[in-house]
Amino acid sequence: MSKFEQPRGQPATSEPPFVALGWRGNRHFQTIWPNRIKREPAGPRLASWSESAIIESEDGDSLRVWWSRHRDDPNGGSEAARTEPGRRDAVLLEPNTPRPVLIVLHGLTGCANAENVLATAAKGYALGFDVVRVDLRNTQADDAPSLGVGHAGRSEDFRATVRHVEEREPGAPMTVVAFSLGGNITLKAVGEYGDAVPRDLRATAVISVPIDLESACAAIDERRENWIYRNYFLKRLARRYLDARRQRPDLFHAIDIDSIRGIRDWDNAVVAPLGGFVDAEDDYARSSSSRVLDDIRMPTLLVHAQDDPFIPFESFQAPAIQGNDSVRLLAPRQGGHVGFYSTTMLPGEPDRYWAENRALAFCAESVGLSWVNGSGSARTGAPDASPHIATRLAAPAAGGR
Repeated sequence: MSKFEQPRGQPATSEPPFVALGWRGNRHFQTIWPNRIKREPAGPRLASWSESAIIESEDGDSLRVWWSRHRDDPNGGSEAARTEPGRRDAVLLEPNTPRPVLIVLHGLTGCANAENVLATAAKGYALGFDVVRVDLRNTQADDAPSLGVGHAGRSEDFRATVRHVEEREPGAPMTVVAFSLGGNITLKAVGEYGDAVPRDLRATAVISVPIDLESACAAIDERRENWIYRNYFLKRLARRYLDARRQRPDLFHAIDIDSIRGIRDWDNAVVAPLGGFVDAEDDYARSSSSRVLDDIRMPTLLVHAQDDPFIPFESFQAPAIQGNDSVRLLAPRQGGHVGFYSTTMLPGEPDRYWAENRALAFCAESVGLSWVNGSGSARTGAPDASPHIATRLAAPAAGGR
């Protein structure tokens, strides 16, 4: 085991290692296959009764979030678990204890209904969290398109989401799980908070994050083996942009799709002019979370595979990470990009998605929820959406600003 596979600090529980045997450990298999598997139906069921809200960011633009909330009966029991088909509330609260909230952010071409977002949300809900899934700007064509383009530096959208949760659920402890680009937004925002972290924001966990956008862009554009990812991202980005332009041609300028050959071309043609940057290099310099990592002052977990095909691991060996006691790095040798699909089911895990489960365990621990090894249902006796997770909810520890 390398030094990077050991978490920093003194975790309350040991971290099970990531194991992918044989050809299943190949980084391209790990990147592609786990994200194509049809996940358990708990995620789509959760989405079917989620409620949406439009929130305003600091610059007057908007984004949509999706709430999945427990409905607690003050007499004991869960009204929703009894009255709504498929809605299973596994955890009840101790008296006068606010229910914690889990915020989930997607990656570059994902959305609030991406498989990994829904699956993570469903597992978080089963643990006892109310869940907020975030649709970053212009990720889905709907009746309220954003005025600007989403990009990796939109930390103001993270702050807007935190304020929205504070207003809707005063006093509720918050945690965050974020993937890839959403993780860069999260880390940038948390670093910009510095010592002024919102009182109820307890922990963040991010997976496969391009903390250095320049090196990530170079890797995806210039490595021959990465053509499949480059083409995948560009096709989805173009489709999303053209959908937005059809709705608001006054806001989104015409672009020559055929001239865009790489991510840097895209950022020069679209992100820079619409995001207020001089060019792609200016975007990368100002938007990379690596420049503020040493300012992070709240519990933060980074999960990153050393073999990620387009986010170089060298970025994670920086003193800002290795020397920051608020940051823990889990960096197994294998895992690909947002993959981490274990060869076998680990004891006590709800599924084989190792990184998601490490992130959720980290967040749960920060708010007094227990991720217990071994199968079991919640203490309420309600049907458990994830039978291998047993939970309890205690009064959260006091937060600080």
